[in-house]
Amino acid sequence: MRRTPLIFAALAAACFSLPRPAAAVELALVLLNDVSKSMDAGEFEMVKLGYRTAFSDPDVVAALEASGRGVAVSYVEFSSKEEIELVKGWDVLSDAASARAFGDAVALAPRTSAGDTALSAGLAEATRMLLNSGFGDARLVIDVASDLAHDGGRSAAVRDAAVAAGITINALPIIDQRPLGTIDGRLAYTTAEWGTGGIANFYLANVVGGPGAFLVEARDHASFGDALKRKLLRELIATPRHPKDLQSAALNQRTP
Repeated sequence: MRRTPLIFAALAAACFSLPRPAAAVELALVLLNDVSKSMDAGEFEMVKLGYRTAFSDPDVVAALEASGRGVAVSYVEFSSKEEIELVKGWDVLSDAASARAFGDAVALAPRTSAGDTALSAGLAEATRMLLNSGFGDARLVIDVASDLAHDGGRSAAVRDAAVAAGITINALPIIDQRPLGTIDGRLAYTTAEWGTGGIANFYLANVVGGPGAFLVEARDHASFGDALKRKLLRELIATPRHPKDLQSAALNQRTP
């Protein structure tokens, strides 16, 4: 039985609990950040510092200032399906002051959870937020940051429903090379290798989708801020939304 129409219907039916902002913006962006138990306290701090660094970067600020009507941004943390929290947003960013204030607020916010990783539930909530955002003809984008390497295919149906509703999903997989196990004292596997085809291929096959969709890899938690900057710049300068001829090529776009 095909589940995508049912998921889409459920998402659409849930779009009445959030207030509808009135601002006209170029882009509505949900920053969906995995804070599950695979990320320790030190790694969490590096990721939060990465948000502060990226949103104060001169290149990102210049792209925001050139965006015309500004960019509406929300930061959402998720771990288990019962632990999905809106931490900051919707904020309309248009200059250095608003961008820096958003990055500082995200960096200073306490961690909301540290449970298992319910990526599909996080994507569904981000989709619901965008469908209910009321930002008119803005491009609608979900920006997923996570070190999850597989989820049994659960995210693909949610991704397909979001894309059908006009949303683009980009991904920032964190390539965590810590050993998870050994056999006879030798390394057995790492999080980057766990799952079929590696973490980047998992996101390309099950998460990334929509017009102009792409992923940018963060080689570790310390390089998260640089990877986030590169991804934000691509999102901020993207072409106008919904060019249908880009959809078939979306899954082939990847930035190391």
